[in-house]
Amino acid sequence: MPSRKKPGLSRRATLKGGLASAAAACGPRDHRDLGYDSGAEVPGQIEHVVMVMMENRSYDHWLGGRSLDEGLPGDGLSAEMSNPGADGSEVAPYASDEPCLDDPPHGYGSTLRQINDGAMDGFCTEYAARIGGSGAGVMQYQRRADLPITWALADAFTVCDRWFCSVPGPTWPNRLYGHMASSQGMTGNALPSGGLFSERTIWEALDEAGISWGYYYADLPFIGLLEGHQELPHGRIELIDQLARDVERGELPAVSWIDPAFSYNDNHPPHHPGLGELFIGQVYETFASSALWEKVLIVLTYDEHGGFYDHVAPPTLDDDRADEGFDQLGVRVPSQLIGPWVKQGVDSTVYDHSSWIRFVCELHGLELWNSRLRATQSIAAGIDWDRLATGSSLPPVELPAFDFDPDSVGDECFYGRVAHLHRLAEILQGQGMRLRLSDRRLVRSPFIREWQRRGLIG
Repeated sequence: MPSRKKPGLSRRATLKGGLASAAAACGPRDHRDLGYDSGAEVPGQIEHVVMVMMENRSYDHWLGGRSLDEGLPGDGLSAEMSNPGADGSEVAPYASDEPCLDDPPHGYGSTLRQINDGAMDGFCTEYAARIGGSGAGVMQYQRRADLPITWALADAFTVCDRWFCSVPGPTWPNRLYGHMASSQGMTGNALPSGGLFSERTIWEALDEAGISWGYYYADLPFIGLLEGHQELPHGRIELIDQLARDVERGELPAVSWIDPAFSYNDNHPPHHPGLGELFIGQVYETFASSALWEKVLIVLTYDEHGGFYDHVAPPTLDDDRADEGFDQLGVRVPSQLIGPWVKQGVDSTVYDHSSWIRFVCELHGLELWNSRLRATQSIAAGIDWDRLATGSSLPPVELPAFDFDPDSVGDECFYGRVAHLHRLAEILQGQGMRLRLSDRRLVRSPFIREWQRRGLIG
């Protein structure tokens, strides 16, 4: 188990003039309550917070090349870094030569061995134990040509180079922390004993306060694992097709979560990164081309590192289950804050997946309901409060041309029958939720139409 040394984290986000602690009283809050306003009318407002959570890439693997190849800010890769290969070699980071890599191990035990008490030297050997050879593939990193949309957004807005996943483990527990600042004691992709996940969520907190919220999905609605959420009166669970209509009509809820298609474009290996780029471009253009741009904050992150190399040892952070090891954060993931009111450049505040929940609680005056939320930093630290106070919004940026044909992606870039997706599907079907997993054409078609409509593909 990694060291229990506590990081030097403040229990409050630091804002201009000091951020007020979250109040027990519910209801929307004026930005003046967040401590930056002089008393005059506030020109800028964040009225919509949007979380987009992709899958299975580490910071160094996805954004670390910006430092190594282009000398850009952010704690990324350097030429001196390496990991011991299973064959005794030292494997340095190298530019990706395989877009559809076999999935590296990223379960709880594997991740702890990769972290290796902070040495961060177990990545190649863990991969080799799965596929043989030296395990060098996890040392690949992406370049601008591979991820032109992601890197362009990083250039224009905020890169968070100290955003760690919440659990040193796989998808389910980390996504759960993004919904409820807890995994209910789970470290793997499994339900707790007794049924669905039942601890308090941000959606329940918003619903009790009468604040609108939405969840948009493409094939598998992960939110169906959360008990009773289909019945919450102020929420909407919609297929991704509805997102553009809601934004264009000005009907987007106050807080939204957007998932990619877990069977198509979530960036989970072996999925081709080009499909994920088009999805991210679609989400960005949906807001950038709308009247809601001046009112939105988009949070883009990844659920966990997917077994790929990262050089920064994750810290610990207080948690209700700290005595069970849940104070240990997982590996860094590539994360960005996008919108008209963010700080441009690099934000090195230590965040985890509960940090966005804390911000939403602060914004709407919701009580922080567990130790993780009280300990984590709010992403408010990445907001340019002076810009908000003066109404000096950042304009949308034009995305670079991306010459990528979705029809060129072969079967090697898609799953066969993957146990964790079909296990999730069986649970969700039992909850009566609408799925699109059975036919890739049904999943793909809405994306192709939207990418063509927005000029992302020909």
